[in-house]
Amino acid sequence: MKPSSIKWIAIVVLLGLSCGALYYFFGQGEQDLGGSEIGVVTRDDLLQRVTIAGTIVPKRRTVVSGPYDGYVKQLYVKIGQNVKAGEPLVSVAQSLQSSEAVFPLRAPYAGTVVFIQKYEGEAVKSNDPADFLLRVDDLSELFVQASAPEVDRAKLKLGQEALIRASAVPDYAYNGVIQDLALAPREDSSNMFGGSQAEYPVRIAITNKDKKLGPGMSAVIDIVTSRRDKVLTLRHEYVLREKDGYAVTLENGTKRPVKVGMQNEEAFEILSGVDEGTRVRLVDFNSLPESI
Repeated sequence: MKPSSIKWIAIVVLLGLSCGALYYFFGQGEQDLGGSEIGVVTRDDLLQRVTIAGTIVPKRRTVVSGPYDGYVKQLYVKIGQNVKAGEPLVSVAQSLQSSEAVFPLRAPYAGTVVFIQKYEGEAVKSNDPADFLLRVDDLSELFVQASAPEVDRAKLKLGQEALIRASAVPDYAYNGVIQDLALAPREDSSNMFGGSQAEYPVRIAITNKDKKLGPGMSAVIDIVTSRRDKVLTLRHEYVLREKDGYAVTLENGTKRPVKVGMQNEEAFEILSGVDEGTRVRLVDFNSLPESI
């Protein structure tokens, strides 16, 4: 066989393989897309949530400052140490060379030393809030201090359950309960006339804290504001909103009106019109009239 003939045979084979590959990828894509065009009415739990962000805080915290200008004479504690109420923390002297007795500053309550800013020999200023000595936190309880935007404030109630995810512990979710809910927004937040929405403080008690959580960690909170258990549900993309209500298109092309109830960001509660297991078509939003 001539080399030119072999060359043409090779070209034909390569073209055939290319066409086969194109058919496989594009053909498969069309089949997969066609499968997603059919939805099924299912029975599930439907939840409405409010998601807010906050910071983990202790039950109480105390910043220990110097009683007068001077120097740290002696430090009795270290970071992470648990202290009892009245236990000495640090002493301050006006001069490091002075032989006069100094009385230590003591823990106001049982807690944990979480931060030390001044060590032995360092200067202390009594009139500077930022120049404190150390901090003691009561870690017996942990909370999330958050803010809810005004559009969500009415949905929140005392005692509602929350799911808390700390950025420092991404593989675990903690449980919580709304403990305090402000009736007025924060003074430093704006209202509708200030160009941004007002923010209402929310305090959430963490009910299953562990040693992985600590003060200052950022967290995202999902608060369940409403729920329907074991109801018929259908995702939004299969429900058509019309002027006089809602409808779906059955798999055979027949349009059928439906009555919807609660909805969240993913699905509708279906009250009537279709049964569990009913197969419906994806709404073709491109073909809808602009008035809908």
